[in-house]
Amino acid sequence: MCIDAKLDVQLVRAIRGGAAALPRDLDRLHAYMGLIGCLLEEKANEIEPSWEAACTAAKEIETLLLLESTVAERAVGTGAHTLRAVRSKLAIWNALSDGAEEDLDAPRNRLILSIGDDLQRLALEAAL
Repeated sequence: MCIDAKLDVQLVRAIRGGAAALPRDLDRLHAYMGLIGCLLEEKANEIEPSWEAACTAAKEIETLLLLESTVAERAVGTGAHTLRAVRSKLAIWNALSDGAEEDLDAPRNRLILSIGDDLQRLALEAAL
């Protein structure tokens, strides 16, 4: 996989070292999810000229999906101590939901989305 200059050392180490190689910073984990999402989207839009190139791209996608799961696991194991951190966890959930074939209109998902809205409202009220 061609490693973009935006990837930092901890994210690259997580490919082999798992979630323990990642920071316990939910904002950074959220940023990692965004970066992985962009890389997956880029890969999805590529048209491979040969079977060999398609197999290589599939392996890169598999690695990115595993990395996405690893980042999510680190977020699960990291406690949120601020409203911002809770919102970062919700954003990570949302990033995972974007790729899933789930109905965001289902009550379970609408509840989680409403919690995000509530947290944003509370953060704005606290800032006043």
